[in-house]
Amino acid sequence: MRFPQRSLLIVLFIGLSLPVQGQRIIAEVNIDSKNIDDAPRQALSYLDQDIKYYIQNTTWSSDELPTDFTIQLTIYLDSYAQTGYQRIYTAKAFIGNNDDQKYFDKSWKFDYNQGDQLLHTTAFNSLTSFIDYYVYLILAGNMDTWTQFGGNQLYSKAQQVARTAVNADLKQGWKERLEDSEYLYGNQDYRKMKFEYYEAIDLWDNGDQESAQSMLDEFFQHLSISYRRQDSRINTQNFLKAKHEELADFIWETERRDLIQQLLELDEDHKDYYQEVIRDW
Repeated sequence: MRFPQRSLLIVLFIGLSLPVQGQRIIAEVNIDSKNIDDAPRQALSYLDQDIKYYIQNTTWSSDELPTDFTIQLTIYLDSYAQTGYQRIYTAKAFIGNNDDQKYFDKSWKFDYNQGDQLLHTTAFNSLTSFIDYYVYLILAGNMDTWTQFGGNQLYSKAQQVARTAVNADLKQGWKERLEDSEYLYGNQDYRKMKFEYYEAIDLWDNGDQESAQSMLDEFFQHLSISYRRQDSRINTQNFLKAKHEELADFIWETERRDLIQQLLELDEDHKDYYQEVIRDW
């Protein structure tokens, strides 16, 4: 029989009687510096480890995290310039959670001198504020999967970082980041969809099949709306890219062939897998 991966994890955790450990953030940080000269590249020798330590040892939320979360950050350095005491790097960055959340920031400037200490503060810093903003976004998206609109506080923190940054010296890209965070916060169909997906699985695993079926119907309603909205399609596509196999297998388990047909009509990128599930019906 087909079982979604989250179902298996839930079953395993229910069966364990070990004491609960504090949850943590696991950071994977890489810096691509091949496009800049040797001297500024050497100044960044330990920056990846410093950023990793910063992410993993900062308290990002007053609420305890329900599980371990992964933050992936790759910085692509494009250029370097020195102005007085400022050493300015221009970069692009990829940020994700090793699952459905993927952000590519194509225009960012930060000031960094070798040996600078990374401190978590509400004051603007061109490097740490950028990290803070995206960590808050990733964690907010993750928390939305555990409780409905569970990421509200973290989305608000991301917006506050961006509001402070739009008036700073190195403000390149911050107006757009503020708009993105406000949009994500307000995109209720997309956020409901994510929660309803996991909630349906949890209900099914706990034996409440009627409520699980009802939650699946709500999930598909918000999935369809979110997918067809131009401003949320890319986020929904990323969700389906990460979850389409797990989702289709779960639907197979619930015997909802009608929902597989909906997926076939909605998500052409993964129609081969959906057709395979139908053949196995």
